[in-house]
Amino acid sequence: MTQRGDEQPARSAGAGYIHQFSADIGDNASMSADRFYGSYSARVYSSNDLNVTVAMGYEFDWYHWSGVSELGVADPFGSVNLFGLQARGSFKVADGWTASLGGIFAIAGESDADAGDSLYGGGIGSIAWTPTANMMLGIGVLGVTQIENDPIIIPIPVLHWHFADDWLLSTIRRPPASPFVGVDVAWEPEGSKVDVAFGIGWQLRRFRLGTNNDPTINNGVGEDQSWAAFVSVGYDFTPNCRLDMLVGTTFYEQLQIQASNGSNTRSTTVDPNALLGVFVTISY
Repeated sequence: MTQRGDEQPARSAGAGYIHQFSADIGDNASMSADRFYGSYSARVYSSNDLNVTVAMGYEFDWYHWSGVSELGVADPFGSVNLFGLQARGSFKVADGWTASLGGIFAIAGESDADAGDSLYGGGIGSIAWTPTANMMLGIGVLGVTQIENDPIIIPIPVLHWHFADDWLLSTIRRPPASPFVGVDVAWEPEGSKVDVAFGIGWQLRRFRLGTNNDPTINNGVGEDQSWAAFVSVGYDFTPNCRLDMLVGTTFYEQLQIQASNGSNTRSTTVDPNALLGVFVTISY
């Protein structure tokens, strides 16, 4: 079962895959995607009052297109790489209260995009209160720069609440490699290796484009923002090895492309489309 934040192991490695089935994007065009994920985290320092963790995440998105949508080009973007590195310190501020501060460095772009033009970064902070062993409440704030856009500040609720026997409401229980930010309602029977959850999640990808058959967007910017609902089933093979399977659908997705300076924006929405995925997490 999902462990509480103060019970997390010293190291964790994860991998995942989601297939996003084909859906209409207007003008008799369609889009589908295959998405691959990887993650690794290590606690590099630990004491009674301070833990320092370094984490890395990687995502490879392979988009497939048919027809020409309102984006105005047949293949607006193809293979996209996203890599992030985070260093974060968590410390006790008072009885029942913990806080954390961290820095983020990231790169996001098509495989042939200029790496120097694909960089962004920022910071993250949070504070959480644990009034009982069954509840954690808090708030986090993520602030990052954006490629050819103003910096963005995103509030992130922190909630981990066993509100009834075998039931959990949580924003932090998902596999480390999962791309979704959101909330789960989970059924976790005590003593069982299997658990089931219903979740809602948000994703935002903004990345540098490479060369394109439309020269107006060469070295431009692409964006993919979506909301999804899904059901996941988890199985603990051992206390340190876990499998999560996911089936769901997007219910809102917007695609956007811009010129290299962030101007001349073109966008389109994607019809709801099915998701099928699997994640594996190993902790040690």
